[in-house]
Amino acid sequence: PPPPPPFFFTQKTEYDIMPSLVGSEMCIRDSFDINGYIVVRDALSPDDIALCNEGIDRRADQIRERTSELSLSGGSTALKGETGRGDLGGALMWEEPYGSAFRNMLVNPKVVPYLHEILGEGFRLDHNLGIITMRKGAEGHPLHGSSGPGFDRHQYYIYKDGKMHNGLTVAAYQLADINEGDGGLCLIPGSHKGNYSCPTTLRHATENTEFIKQITCKAGDCIIFTEATTHGTLPWTANHDRRTALFRFSPGNLAYVGHNWSEEMLGLMTSEQRKVCQP
Repeated sequence: PPPPPPFFFTQKTEYDIMPSLVGSEMCIRDSFDINGYIVVRDALSPDDIALCNEGIDRRADQIRERTSELSLSGGSTALKGETGRGDLGGALMWEEPYGSAFRNMLVNPKVVPYLHEILGEGFRLDHNLGIITMRKGAEGHPLHGSSGPGFDRHQYYIYKDGKMHNGLTVAAYQLADINEGDGGLCLIPGSHKGNYSCPTTLRHATENTEFIKQITCKAGDCIIFTEATTHGTLPWTANHDRRTALFRFSPGNLAYVGHNWSEEMLGLMTSEQRKVCQP
């Protein structure tokens, strides 16, 4: 057969790789279709996790917490905290060995097959990598998503002709454990198919909280969810910090944010990593 276009990946197709990866097509398709998210276990090795955390530790003074007018809690009494979420950028261009530990996440062979199924081959990096941190007492973030009643042409979930089609999709690599009750990422399973607006009291986690699910996982796991799924953040209560490397991808024919990545950054990447950064 002719070679694929240059922005396509050289990994096996979803049909070749899925049975050996998850044992059954039903695992990924049914779970993501029903819930709007999946958790890929052990996506990162212990060495990867240690390198990423060491890189963050070396730049701890550059973490900017969202306080005062940058607060994200939206006035919710249930989501308020003593401080805000921490943001740290630039990791794709960090010096070695730290930068490559994050760049490798772009085409992580344990995660790419899921993105092929969710977004199609040729998916692209839509937003630059952002590292999110939360220390004990950090506030939450109201739930938000793009399902119902209107249609967002950048953030959507559609099932048609026997296949799912997704817009902007998040791959959130966890660099610290998230246990039950710690806080952090939460969502409403199945809301990517919602037809009505989410009530404000539910978005602020003040009523009907039985619909909200906190996502627990271990360091090294990767949570993948469509931006159509109503999601947010619960206040962080654990003694250890939350650390998440957040990537947002789109299908190859769509751009929520247009980017012309710097030649300096692209020069640090492998050929496969650069394919993900095609405009």
